[in-house]
Amino acid sequence: MKVVFMIAVGIMTLFNINMSKIKEKWDFALEQATINDANINNLLLSNQTPEEKQVLARRIMSWQLDNGGWSKDMPEIYEREWNKREDKAKYYQMDKKTPLGTIDNDATVQEIYVLSQIYKDVTKNNIKTSVLNGLEFLLEMQYESGAFPQVYPKQDSTHSLYENMGTFNDDATVRVLSLFQKVYYQLPPFDTNLVEEEIRQRIQGAYLKGIDYILESQIVVDGELTGWCAQHDPFNYEPVAGRPFEPMSISGQESVLIAKFLQTVWPRTQRIQDSIDGFVNWLEKVAVEDVKYYRYPVDGKHFVKTPGKLMWYRFYEIGTNRALFGDSDGSIYYSIEELSLERRQNYGYAGDWGRILVSR
Repeated sequence: MKVVFMIAVGIMTLFNINMSKIKEKWDFALEQATINDANINNLLLSNQTPEEKQVLARRIMSWQLDNGGWSKDMPEIYEREWNKREDKAKYYQMDKKTPLGTIDNDATVQEIYVLSQIYKDVTKNNIKTSVLNGLEFLLEMQYESGAFPQVYPKQDSTHSLYENMGTFNDDATVRVLSLFQKVYYQLPPFDTNLVEEEIRQRIQGAYLKGIDYILESQIVVDGELTGWCAQHDPFNYEPVAGRPFEPMSISGQESVLIAKFLQTVWPRTQRIQDSIDGFVNWLEKVAVEDVKYYRYPVDGKHFVKTPGKLMWYRFYEIGTNRALFGDSDGSIYYSIEELSLERRQNYGYAGDWGRILVSR
């Protein structure tokens, strides 16, 4: 019996050690999550008093739309309360009455983070209600496939409908899923009684559906996994074009943060690992060595030979990996020199985004 007992103790000790290692690995992965809270911390300075935080919360909540979301690119949200007369949103449906909440440019996600951080210090029911309404907005906007559109409710404009596609553009979907990850696992600032268990379970379901959408929409060329387009069809997962100057393509920018997000998912299934490995392999293949991109040309050149630099294009033609450059009129070129001056100076066509994933 003593021998059996000692064996059992040994097995349990080994099990606990392995579980401890798994937890450490998982905690490390979560620390690498893609959301950068620096912009939030700039708003919530450590020397702010509870009263000052309540003032900030009131300002943010006053700009919240009735559907639970917020608009984008509106610094006034943090500077003053809504005056009840001006437009609360930058964009509306065609009726000019229905505001569009959005996840573009950190909108809605950032407000939820800020209010949740304030709630930790100022436990007010109105702040909790605002956060929960924001989370409901994100849950409601998600397609059954797991995709997230850029805006909600749907954009019904006659000239621009790309906002209704599943959007990876500017990392919008990744930021929502990173938020859901923190809410479900009760990571700061969601390590309070802010979100009830029933809502956390719904968020877990949405989180898992979002991951499935990422995996299903990854572009396959000749049997090999590559990256993602900035937008995908929310129903059939196919890559689609965005604005006229954003062609259907493999994105050298958005794909990087998608893969970084997948690295934070735990437990990591074989399919997730294959997805990451496939993208990193593709990223290695298309890297441009010893070249740096300048939006404003240096000696007339946008791409300048610079030893030691690695560069990736924003758009890659699917199947050929040739760089694509889109113009405002919808024209697509293989050379940046063919673009209008307006596009060359007002859009970024290359960067060093992949450095965080490649081994070189």
